[in-house]
Amino acid sequence: MEIRQLEVFCQVYEQKSFSKAAERLGISQPTVSSHIQHLEDFLGKKLFDRAGKKVVPTPEAKVLYRYALDILKKRNEALSEILSIEKSSSGILKIGASNIPGDYLIPSSLKKIKAYLPEVTLQVEILDSSKVLKLLKENFPEIDLGIVGTKTSDASFEWKEIGKDEIVLIAPPFFKSSKISLLELSKLPLFFREADSGTRKTVEERLEKKGIDPSTLKVAGILGSNTAIKEAVKTGEGFGLVSRTSVRKELKCKELKVVRIDGLRIVRKFYAVRRKDITPQPAARIFWEKVERIF
Repeated sequence: MEIRQLEVFCQVYEQKSFSKAAERLGISQPTVSSHIQHLEDFLGKKLFDRAGKKVVPTPEAKVLYRYALDILKKRNEALSEILSIEKSSSGILKIGASNIPGDYLIPSSLKKIKAYLPEVTLQVEILDSSKVLKLLKENFPEIDLGIVGTKTSDASFEWKEIGKDEIVLIAPPFFKSSKISLLELSKLPLFFREADSGTRKTVEERLEKKGIDPSTLKVAGILGSNTAIKEAVKTGEGFGLVSRTSVRKELKCKELKVVRIDGLRIVRKFYAVRRKDITPQPAARIFWEKVERIF
C-alpha cells in the first residue's frame, strides 16, 4: 500500500468519480484506475461499485477512507514540521480573503508582508467569508489561511482580530440629505451583497437589533461585490450599505457621499483564521505570527 494510492483513493471516494478525481489530481483517468486496481489487489477487496456514471464506495472503502485521511494528514504534518525547521521560507503563500481584505487590506499591506516574507509569492483568492471558511474546512485545504469579516464558533479554527471597519450608507452626490432616520432607511431602494457576504450578515444583524426586519427592506438589486454596488449607486437608482474603506477614493473625488443613519452605527471586525489541527508551512507560520503587525 503506497501513499500515492491512498491519495488517489481519497479523491475517488470524495468525488465519487474516476474522471473527476483524475481532473483534481492532474493525472489521466487510466492512471487513477490503475492505482485503485493495485490497491484492491493488495487488500484483496473491492473498493468501489459502479452506479451509472458515479462510483459507490463499498463498506471496505468506508473503513479505509477513515484511516487513509489520518495517514495522509500525518504525512502532511510531518512534512510541514520538517520544513518549518528551515530558517528561511520561500514558495507560495495561499490566502483566501473576503472582498474588503482581498481588495483593500492585503494590497495596501504588501510592503509589510514582503518585509517579513521577501522570497514568498502571495496568492490571494477573493471569495465571500463563508466560502473562505468552507475551503479551510476541506480535508486537504487548498489555502493556508483566511482573512475574513465573519467569525464563527467553529472549534477547529483559530482566530486573530486584525482590524475594524465601518459600514456606511452611500448615496449619489446629488442626494440632498446628509442624515436620515431608520424609518427613512426602510423606504429607500437598497443594493445588497449576496446572502453569504460578511458585510450583508453584519448589516442584517445590526438592523434586527434595532427592530427592523431585513426582509421588509426595499431591495433594488443583489450584487456580488462592493465595487458593483458603488457603480450602481452612482447611477442614482438606489443606495448601498458598504465598507467605508471601499469608498475612500469615491468620497474624496465626490463621486459618492455618506449619509448618516440616526441611531445606527455599524462597525465590523476583520479576522485572520487558520485550522488548529494542521501544522502550517513555514511561510504561513511566519505570516500568522506577524499578522497583527502587518495589518
